[in-house]
Amino acid sequence: MRSLVRWSRPSALSVFPEVDDFFRSFGNLYSAAGRDLPIEIYEEGDDLFVKVDAPGLAPEDVEIRLFPDHLVLKGKSQSEEPQGEKEGRTYHCCRRRSEVNYSLSLPTEVDADRAEAKFENGVVSLRLPKKAKEEGRLLQLKG
Repeated sequence: MRSLVRWSRPSALSVFPEVDDFFRSFGNLYSAAGRDLPIEIYEEGDDLFVKVDAPGLAPEDVEIRLFPDHLVLKGKSQSEEPQGEKEGRTYHCCRRRSEVNYSLSLPTEVDADRAEAKFENGVVSLRLPKKAKEEGRLLQLKG
């Protein structure tokens, strides 16, 4: 069974990459805590289900590419809310930007042609039917 693993670009200048990874792991506890998306992957019968929280994104901002063994979810949203009066000077302007770029390895191969996706209350829900296992063809020996 496959599992999700955080990937980080190795440093070409590092003399001891294992030591760098050890110390970097402490920084990841704090810096990445607010950026990770809650993801749920589970199986029910012949289907695999994936749920990804994508707050602040609209359905038209989300792009999902499904392959037999993995899926890629991208989303981008940007808004600008001017504060203050229309005439004169602006003293405060709030800009929000949300960006998601996730690639997930799936624990089993899925049938991309029969997959379904929906977006409800900021949650992307996918139903991915598992690909039927090929048993192979039984050959009869002659002779």
